[in-house]
Amino acid sequence: MQKIVLLILTLAFLPFFSQAQKWKRQRKEYSFGIGASNFLGDLGGRNQVGTNFVQDFDLKATRYAIELGYRYQFARDFYLKGSLSYIKVSGSDALTDEPYRSARQLNFKSNMIELGGQIEYKIISQKAGHLYQLRGVRGKKWFRFEVYTLVGIGVLWFDPKGERDGKWYSLAPLNTEGQGQINGISDYSQFTAVIPYGLGIKRSLGNGAKSRYYGTWSISLELTMRKTFSDYIDDVSNVYYDSDGIGYQNVPEASEASIYFSDPSNTYNNGGYGEPQQRGDASDNDAYMLGVISINYKPSRRRRNLSKF
Repeated sequence: MQKIVLLILTLAFLPFFSQAQKWKRQRKEYSFGIGASNFLGDLGGRNQVGTNFVQDFDLKATRYAIELGYRYQFARDFYLKGSLSYIKVSGSDALTDEPYRSARQLNFKSNMIELGGQIEYKIISQKAGHLYQLRGVRGKKWFRFEVYTLVGIGVLWFDPKGERDGKWYSLAPLNTEGQGQINGISDYSQFTAVIPYGLGIKRSLGNGAKSRYYGTWSISLELTMRKTFSDYIDDVSNVYYDSDGIGYQNVPEASEASIYFSDPSNTYNNGGYGEPQQRGDASDNDAYMLGVISINYKPSRRRRNLSKF
């Protein structure tokens, strides 16, 4: 009697266990994405005092990003993803009507490369069922989207450049805030750690029987915020350089380009204020946002004992 009960329970739960292990058939996934980027830092922004969060989002400063990724499913609802991204960001005080930021007249653009990894947790699964709502036909409803949340860590390289008379100059070597000068601050690194976090939504483009042989395609959208540990992605962080009241233009080590990009307005660095004047906000590190649409491909994993024709 016990064997009969055990057999009945096994047969009853066999479909459940089979479905529960279905995710193991296609664990690997490759992706290519393209989307929009937006910088949140000291330069540009909305018509308000600057901030490095979404309330300083300025549509006019939107640029683009390209991403290559590899995702591996290590549990039913968990994924690991590695990615390599090329990201372009920019900011300009000419784009804001906030009086102080506009008068400062600074601008920048930067090409950035990000190498990162993230863990994803699926909070809503895509459900199969009847694609069309037919009268008199019952069954599971079709939910076309998978929703997941993500968090990760990575490393970012950036190279801020400023524009003058149609020509772009790399700003890091110019020491625009007195890096390396008398009573100046230290040089900043062009590498920083970055923490991505956000939300993703995904839809499969085919769940038919052929997917086990030819793989599965899907499309996804990720909206993420990138927290960084640098305040110099835009080359602006601290105060205007002034060495004991001596004007920046009198420091022999400074080039003409350094003088200009230190203060294009030529207002605050002349030593007439008795103390260094604010150029940026050193209390907030820079951040940036990404919205990336990706095409994803899961290759099939054929069983070795299947015949080949």
